[in-house]
Amino acid sequence: MTLSPKDRDGWLTRWREGRIQFHVDTVNPILDRYVDRLLPEGFGRVFVPLCGKSVDLGWLDEQGHEVVGVELAEKAVEDLFKELGRNPTITTQGAFQSCRSDGLEVLVGDLFELDAEVTGKFDAIWDRAALVALRPSDRDRYVPHLREFLQSNGHILLCTISYDESKMEGPPFSVCADEVHRHFENILRVEKLEGGINTNPNPCFTESGLDRVLEETWLIG
Repeated sequence: MTLSPKDRDGWLTRWREGRIQFHVDTVNPILDRYVDRLLPEGFGRVFVPLCGKSVDLGWLDEQGHEVVGVELAEKAVEDLFKELGRNPTITTQGAFQSCRSDGLEVLVGDLFELDAEVTGKFDAIWDRAALVALRPSDRDRYVPHLREFLQSNGHILLCTISYDESKMEGPPFSVCADEVHRHFENILRVEKLEGGINTNPNPCFTESGLDRVLEETWLIG
């Protein structure tokens, strides 16, 4: 169960060519605002799927959490540790390359090939841009796969976006509230934390002519 070759090649090409308008070089304010809800015990293991080179990983590590990310593009992971000023220890872990420094580990490979028996379970999952990066068919299998990594009392902090799909095909893809409920609410509690229209969205939207994007934040579990 892996990403399709077309999607794999597409993401790797984006990173190789530097077409990463979706990347944000500051700590996500939603994570900062709700980290206490995500990790109510004050400390935990955090899983970050499709993490790219997000600075959120380094921030979570600095807060004292144990952080594990998974990312398909090796270049993204190399850039992450370089920008954090760290020289990670690199080992092979099954089909994955493990890059580790202090409490931060990033596994290079296909998320769908990762097994929770390898990583262990997590107290929290931070999904800022993973669900919305996947096509509908992949989202249907991503959600049950993601739940395998979550402790029974754990939480998922999820960000979604909705927009006029006639103007942009994605990725990132439009994921409406009904889809979030369909994926999660039969098994986990779903709470909407906030939502609103962003009239100054990321350049990856404005380049497609979108000047209004609905952004929503969910606490699941």
